[in-house]
Amino acid sequence: MRRSERPDMFLLVAVAVVLTVGLMTIYSSSRALESGGIFTRQLIWVGLGLGAMWAGYSISGRIVDEMSTFAWAAVCLLLLLVIPLGSGPAGRWIVLGPMRVQPSELAKAVLILIVAKRLVEMRRRRVRSRELGVLMFVLPLVALTWVQPDLGTAAFMCLLTIAMFIWAGFGPAWLFLLLSPLLAALSSMHVLLWAGFTLILVVVLIRRKLGFGRWLIFLGGNTAIAAATPMIWNLLEPYQQQRLITFINPAADPQGAGWNIIQSQVAIGSGGVTGQGFLHGAQKGLAFLPARHTDFVFSVWAEETGLLGCMLLLAAYWVLVWRLVVIARRSVSPFSSLMVAGIAAFFTLHLFVNVGMALGLMPVTGLPLPLVSYGGSSMVTSLFLLGLALRAGVSWRVI
Repeated sequence: MRRSERPDMFLLVAVAVVLTVGLMTIYSSSRALESGGIFTRQLIWVGLGLGAMWAGYSISGRIVDEMSTFAWAAVCLLLLLVIPLGSGPAGRWIVLGPMRVQPSELAKAVLILIVAKRLVEMRRRRVRSRELGVLMFVLPLVALTWVQPDLGTAAFMCLLTIAMFIWAGFGPAWLFLLLSPLLAALSSMHVLLWAGFTLILVVVLIRRKLGFGRWLIFLGGNTAIAAATPMIWNLLEPYQQQRLITFINPAADPQGAGWNIIQSQVAIGSGGVTGQGFLHGAQKGLAFLPARHTDFVFSVWAEETGLLGCMLLLAAYWVLVWRLVVIARRSVSPFSSLMVAGIAAFFTLHLFVNVGMALGLMPVTGLPLPLVSYGGSSMVTSLFLLGLALRAGVSWRVI
């Protein structure tokens, strides 16, 4: 057995390809927006992100493990400060000197670290209810993100947690219990759905031989969630309600909330096989496509490079995620394995949601396309996580 001495070159090449696509797309979008400052700022963010990537690569897994709880507390504090001090669109940014930071982006990275740390720590102590101990750290991040309000990122955190639980070896029964709050909310639409869900829940609880405390948590808690769902819907911001309605039927309001999705689909379809050419996208150039440098950046790339360009970008993402999974599987450290698996899920879920959003297959949530969408917090966070993964990759032993 020997120690790997070099970072994963396949992963580095994939990152370079995605970053190049991102800069090309932002440059094209900035010309359409008549704002060269956007591209310049993105270059700065990429530079800072590469610095963060190097920092992540330079930190040992042991130090990351030890600092996870402190990072969790710091991000919770930032999320709390967003409520009274938030600025920018939807008030989700905090001004720190010359920079604006979006704490919810940092919270995604911290969630990966804290879930990995707590799962490993509780496994070593052989704590039976370790999933509930982990959720005690997850729920504050989700709740503080929800109240910003940022429902899309809060839901993303829940999916990311579930993905890490799957990697940790939790079976279908526990995954059903983890998803039970969402299933309870959906089943509240009809009494028969609620009855069926409750029956399945009782069967799972019986088969898992759980104690009275957990029965109370899962059965009582889900009953309360189902009863409160109509009120929760009314507490959502109007734009959040409209996004969900538009997702179900974009044509219901083609000149209003459905405009984004419809124009995105038109842009992607107009790209054809080879695209309209770099800098020549009609939907983007005529300003029909909104948020073309953020939410719908994939639509710009698809319009200008067509199916072939989309296949290149998706292939680069596939290689990126594939190498992350390889690193996670070969890591000798349980913490590093879970952390890198969480990073792989981070990129996979972002890609799935953002591209699905552009195609009209997912609701518009505002989740960025990692390493491509404009934005500093997302860029720095994504590259820092990749630095941590690269470090884990040179730490495992290969035969």
